[in-house]
Amino acid sequence: MGDLVLKWDKAHEEKGKHTKFQKFSLGPFQIVEVIGPSMFLLQDLAGRRDSLPVNGQIPKMYFP
Repeated sequence: MGDLVLKWDKAHEEKGKHTKFQKFSLGPFQIVEVIGPSMFLLQDLAGRRDSLPVNGQIPKMYFP
């Protein structure tokens, strides 16, 4: 908990759903709650919580 992570933008991953220079990593986000062994709740740095849990394979560590 408390780690900073980047979240993969799965919705725009497929060909044709993104622009040439669009970033696929969103964030940084902070892990605020661990729901299970591979499920997390995230919030952005302004303190707004993400409403849906995130699978543990999606976030990647962020080093400022």
